[in-house]
Amino acid sequence: MSAQSTIFIGDVALDEYFTAESWPALGDKAWLDPLPAVVGGMIANAACVHAALGAPTRFVTAMNDGAVSQRLLADLEQSGVDTALCLVDNELADSRCLIFLAGGQHVVLTPRIGDQRFELDTVRMDLLGAARSVYSSIGDLRRLRHGALSPAEILRALRAAGTRIVLDLDVADLEPGDLELIGTVDLLFVNRIGFERLRAGRSAADCAAALLAGGLSHLVVTRDADGCIVYSGSEPIEVPGIAAAVLDVTGAGDAFCSAFLFALDRTADSGLAALFANGAGARATEAHGARSGAASVGEVLAYLAAAGTDIDSLSTALTAESH
Repeated sequence: MSAQSTIFIGDVALDEYFTAESWPALGDKAWLDPLPAVVGGMIANAACVHAALGAPTRFVTAMNDGAVSQRLLADLEQSGVDTALCLVDNELADSRCLIFLAGGQHVVLTPRIGDQRFELDTVRMDLLGAARSVYSSIGDLRRLRHGALSPAEILRALRAAGTRIVLDLDVADLEPGDLELIGTVDLLFVNRIGFERLRAGRSAADCAAALLAGGLSHLVVTRDADGCIVYSGSEPIEVPGIAAAVLDVTGAGDAFCSAFLFALDRTADSGLAALFANGAGARATEAHGARSGAASVGEVLAYLAAAGTDIDSLSTALTAESH
């Protein structure tokens, strides 16, 4: 890849889907209807969205070299994602997710695959240090290894080399030491549940101000159909959501975050990036499967236009960058 890539570090999985009329309580029994399995994984989904939008994209994970893993890697490559940096560990089990659709929402159960670590050699560290951005989740950042360096030390070294650190915090299921990792981040995504946890009793304004003062450049709080709020300057930017005919919300957040990063790289405008991301996320909910968010720039713009959104400024900015 000749242009500076974004490197996604994290999970890829075979998503096995089931539908139910309602989600059972503990002790209950319920019938499930199976749906076709599809390839997913939170970070892999985001990588595929990024690649579909036309940006150079690489992916790092650790996995066994069995048939399921080969299927997962082949799918990434077919989606335009470079998997040459992936690590092999045959002590790990196959990567799978069980996804249950009920009542317009989804429940995701992820079997543990073993002691998954991302052991970065000097070549991989150098490539990460030369990347435009590194995009990951908090659980995946905990798995980073390079010699005697801690995950936080690795991230600080990458940031000092000029790499932007992008974290999808999702629901903010934090463990001891995670706040140190968050302190190394440039661009932070968190959903409304995660933001409540991250606030820890503080007001939204106080929490955002503390994170920005600690070195964060952008805090983006996603709010499902209500859109998002972007904190990056003196005043937050609130961007309303896009009405969608929701079929499956799996992967919609991944589509939002990756599309925001893509558009921010090309417009440097948080409001326009949020508008584009809202369209990408809403569009992703209208089809089955976590990879439904993968779309071209033109497809996302067309979706926004069909929803009655004024896309002139956004279209001009993205088109100007492509030239």
